[in-house]
Amino acid sequence: MDESASPNPWQAVVSVREDAALGGELTTRMGRQSGKRSVGVTDLINLRRAFYRAVRPAVPIPPERQARLDQGRALHRTLGARLSGEGTLEARVRRDGLVGRIDILSELPVEVKTATSLVDPTNLPTYRPDHVEQLGMYCALVDRPSGRLLTLVAGPKGVSEVQAVDLVFRSTPPILSEMRRRADLLRAALTEARVDRLPRCPWFGRGCEFEEASVCACTGREEPSPRAIFEEVETISSRDDVRDRVRVALSEPRSSEGTEPVGRFRELLYPRRAYFDRTAPVAVPAPPPPSPPPREVLPPSWTPDLYSRLTEALESGPAGEVARLPARGPEPEEEVVGFRGRPLLIKTSRAWSRFRADELVARAPQYALELGLRCATTGTESGVVVVGFERAEVDRDRVQVLELRFASLTPFSRFYRERSRDLAVAIRDRAPAGLLACPDWMTSDCPYRSECGCGGPDSRVTR
Repeated sequence: MDESASPNPWQAVVSVREDAALGGELTTRMGRQSGKRSVGVTDLINLRRAFYRAVRPAVPIPPERQARLDQGRALHRTLGARLSGEGTLEARVRRDGLVGRIDILSELPVEVKTATSLVDPTNLPTYRPDHVEQLGMYCALVDRPSGRLLTLVAGPKGVSEVQAVDLVFRSTPPILSEMRRRADLLRAALTEARVDRLPRCPWFGRGCEFEEASVCACTGREEPSPRAIFEEVETISSRDDVRDRVRVALSEPRSSEGTEPVGRFRELLYPRRAYFDRTAPVAVPAPPPPSPPPREVLPPSWTPDLYSRLTEALESGPAGEVARLPARGPEPEEEVVGFRGRPLLIKTSRAWSRFRADELVARAPQYALELGLRCATTGTESGVVVVGFERAEVDRDRVQVLELRFASLTPFSRFYRERSRDLAVAIRDRAPAGLLACPDWMTSDCPYRSECGCGGPDSRVTR
């Protein structure tokens, strides 16, 4: 952001080359995929909620709980630059169909939680059992016997208290075995559309959105999950040195960047669509219909699409190979995900031919521009685009990896500032006409086509 102004357009600072070696590596990883439905660690904590999220339309979350969730997500987003010195941020890890996103991965996995109060560390298995289970699962996924819970008491004015606690587990294989058992239970429940074999919902009677919306079949009398993970807890100890270090990191002032908040990088590429997405009236949801018995719910089909397969291939390497990169400039709410330390984009295309390196910027400028914005946000001079071709018949023809290098990040920083400012002004003045129109290929299924002014009657609608 402090670089001197450059007269060159952003296209002039981009160079592209194909990374055939990485493309071959990802193709090999795709060939090893098990085909199992991926199950996330957070789903394993509450199998019944995971079931209903998969088979039911979204239901409103109670306002108080939603406010806590929003506050926690906002805090996690702003902690990136401040806690990046503690380790790799939001490290992705996959193992045998089990998926985890570890908040911080250093010599041990660190799970960051927000709470309204702290509890004595020895009482964590009783009062915060889900926190202990989640940490134990992360330890099992990376095969490390100890992990750290970092609990932040947060309010409107920021973090007021910090607690750091290390937990040591006797053995991780029993935890991994319990994770596989739960994942198989959930997969079977989704396949058979039966919830009755799943263990008790930990949130029954405590503000579960599906219970309050009367769409679940829980009674609260179901058998609880076995305590296999808690039985592996060997020691729990406070880490005052870590607590003090985190307190200092969180207390450091952050300079104001002077830009308007942006939700996603995509909003900067297509600001007129972003305007209507932000200003469209929110529909009031109708009361949910009476819930049919779970047996009548159609099981969700699960055939991994190409995007999912590419994501799995990227995340199936060493833990932390795919991780969040800390921002060094204005940052949208969308995180910057990196692969081996460089910003990453995953795209799928219905194009008939692969990209030549010298034609990418002209043929798909949105790829180069979005990656450049991510690089400017993180202060990184290069990044990778992984493209999957949906029309290809075999995996070796489906994957292409392109490395993009940027001789200067100034054009992208300027682009970020100008587009975010223009979008903010348009929203304030309710005047979208001055924003860049969307490309023709976006107009065919745009819900705002009749009012946005993009795409004339003869617009092309193919990509």
